[in-house]
Amino acid sequence: MNNQVKEYFQLAQENLDMIIEKEHDKLVMAAQLFKQCMDNNGVVQLFGVKHGLGFAMELGYRAGGLMPFHKMNINDLVMKGKLTQQRYEEADVYDDLQVAHTLVESYNIYDEDMYAIASETGCEGIVVEVALMAKAKGQKVLAVINKRAADASESHHPSGKKLEDVADLVIDTLAPYPDVNVEVEEGVRSGALNTINGNIIAQCITVETYNLYQQAHEDCPILLSANLAGADVHNKAISDKYEGRWNS
Repeated sequence: MNNQVKEYFQLAQENLDMIIEKEHDKLVMAAQLFKQCMDNNGVVQLFGVKHGLGFAMELGYRAGGLMPFHKMNINDLVMKGKLTQQRYEEADVYDDLQVAHTLVESYNIYDEDMYAIASETGCEGIVVEVALMAKAKGQKVLAVINKRAADASESHHPSGKKLEDVADLVIDTLAPYPDVNVEVEEGVRSGALNTINGNIIAQCITVETYNLYQQAHEDCPILLSANLAGADVHNKAISDKYEGRWNS
C-alpha cells in the first residue's frame, strides 16, 4: 500500500473506533427503538438525503437485514408523476417543504411506524419537516448526522430548527468536517469518511436489534440471502405481512 492508502485506512479505523467508544450506548438505544417499533407492527421509515441515501440503502431489503424497513426517496415522486425531473434536479428541492409533505403522503405509512433519517448536516428543510411531521403524529425519530457539519451549517427550515433539535435520538457519525481527510497533492484533499461511518452505524444497529430478539427468545424478521435454499419462501413469508408498506 502507498502512504496515502495507509493514511486513509488508518483514519477510517480511528473514526470507527471513536464511534464504538462514544456512540455505543446510542447504537443500543437505536436498536431498542427499532425493536419496539417492530414489536408494535411498525415499519422503520428510512430517509436519507444526498449522501445520506447510503444509510437507507444499507438497511433496506437486503440479505442479513431486517424486513420491516421502507426506503423513502424523493426520486419516487418523479416515477409516480408527482414531481418533475427538472424540479428533482434543482438544488433547492431539499428545502421544499411541500416536497416533504408530498413524499410522506405518497407512501402507506402507519401511525406505528418510526423514522430513521440520515443527513450529514441535518439542516435541509425537507428532513426537518419530515421529522416535525413524524413528531406531530407521536412517531419516534432517529437522526444520524455529522455533528461537526451540523454545527457549521445554518438551518434551511423556516422554524430555524435542525434535525437534531427534533429527533428523539441523535447518533453522530463523528466524521471530520469538511470531510476530506487525505492530501493527495498540495492544496488538494480527498478521502471522505462520513458515508462509511453511517453505513457502519446502520449495520451496528441491525446486529444489535437481532441480538435483542435473541435475548427475548423471539424470531427475528431477518432476510436470508437468495443464494440459500428456501430463502425465497422464508423471505416471502415475513415480507407478506408488510405488503404495500415496504414496497410502496
